[in-house]
Amino acid sequence: MKAVVLSDSHRDFNAILRIMEREKSVDYIIHAGDVQKDVDDIEAMWQRIPCIFVLGNNDFGVWGVPTRREFTLGTKKILLTHGHLYGVKSSLARLKKEALLAQADICIFGHTHTPHESEEDGIRFLNPGAAYRSYAVLEIEGEDVTITIKNNE
Repeated sequence: MKAVVLSDSHRDFNAILRIMEREKSVDYIIHAGDVQKDVDDIEAMWQRIPCIFVLGNNDFGVWGVPTRREFTLGTKKILLTHGHLYGVKSSLARLKKEALLAQADICIFGHTHTPHESEEDGIRFLNPGAAYRSYAVLEIEGEDVTITIKNNE
């Protein structure tokens, strides 16, 4: 299972196009917020690829979408949020607490525009950065998880 993970696209659809031109055989697109209706374009352009997304702090006029989701891909439970409600610009402590409560294996967030990948207390934390600069590829095969952060400039 292969997922393209992006965040903070802020209506820069060219950045999303560059990502999707590079990545082949994608099973999911995961967007960690500040989508500003980019998901409408993603779903129209790549109709066969499910897009899982949350709202961020700049998603005005987008209704009925949560700021936090829990879901399973393969064998891994994922917590997806933008991060602005957890103070991720100063610390991952509140987000880590939320991920532990959710019993998440992987916690995906955005908001900082800075790529980040780490593991703490058995939880993989992933921020793909801002889509115009970077994104991530998440691959899950059985119990094995591979996260690769890639440049999009």
